Amino acid sequence: MGKRKRNQRAPGSLYAPRYWLSWLVVAFAWSLAKLPGSWQRSLSRGLAKLLMKTKNSRVSTIRRNIELCFPDLSNQQQSALAEKNLASSILLIFDFLDTVWASPEAINKRGEVIGEAHLKQALASGKPLILLSGHSTAFPLAFARLSQSQPFHAVYRPMDNPVFESRFYQKAASKFPITIISRRRIPRILKQLKSQGVVSIVPDQDLGKKSGAFIPFFGIQAATITAVPRYAEFAGANVLPYNMYREEGGRYRIEIEAALKNYPSGDDVADTQRWSDWLENSIRKQPEDYFWLHKRFKTRPEGEQKIY
Repeated sequence: MGKRKRNQRAPGSLYAPRYWLSWLVVAFAWSLAKLPGSWQRSLSRGLAKLLMKTKNSRVSTIRRNIELCFPDLSNQQQSALAEKNLASSILLIFDFLDTVWASPEAINKRGEVIGEAHLKQALASGKPLILLSGHSTAFPLAFARLSQSQPFHAVYRPMDNPVFESRFYQKAASKFPITIISRRRIPRILKQLKSQGVVSIVPDQDLGKKSGAFIPFFGIQAATITAVPRYAEFAGANVLPYNMYREEGGRYRIEIEAALKNYPSGDDVADTQRWSDWLENSIRKQPEDYFWLHKRFKTRPEGEQKIY
């Protein structure tokens, strides 16, 4: 694998006075990463209980999403699910810091991969491969573990702060066989696929009306990118869905399914609906581990009122 792209700023500029506070944050993050896993989980649960009593905007978004997507739950059940999800979301921060500072061996020992034969079968076909998943709160650990089975390129949004980009994202990626590509560099993504590459895409975020189509998600129209079937068609790639879940004691599992058959079909909207329906069914298995703090339904069809 070639060298990864680093931030284009000169290294010395990262130590300019305007970034001193950023370095203090990095130091604090390092101290959090060194806490025992049991402490990290207890802190996550404790902070979730406290934040649930506040008017924090992220908490409000989680509550609203769960209210919309699980209307059959009672108010008490919705609140309990929101608190579990908030704790899982806070734990995501600790998980990410573990990928930066913990050993790959320690992370791998905590995880279990189910359905790895599907991955091997897809690779054996000789076609490029798109690894397709949603935003699970366990994704930092799962990405790290999955890369041990198969090195891949991951599409991501770079951090605006160059210190954080260098000391978090770039440092974490350098420890594992993962090459990260900015989501804005579509030609590079397509180039990797076309050259028999393996690319991980997590497309379940609201990027506005221009990026795709409105697709029902938990029965609600959601602005959804339609790039996955177009990328698959361009490169002749297999699309392999997988999801990630937490387990007790800081463990996690990755569930890989068979590559989608007859995909793409030539209908981008129908193909996007297909993977969105798969994701919804996966989330329903363990809804507390989904990224509910994201405003998934922010963009509305013409004439509809705002949800948040």
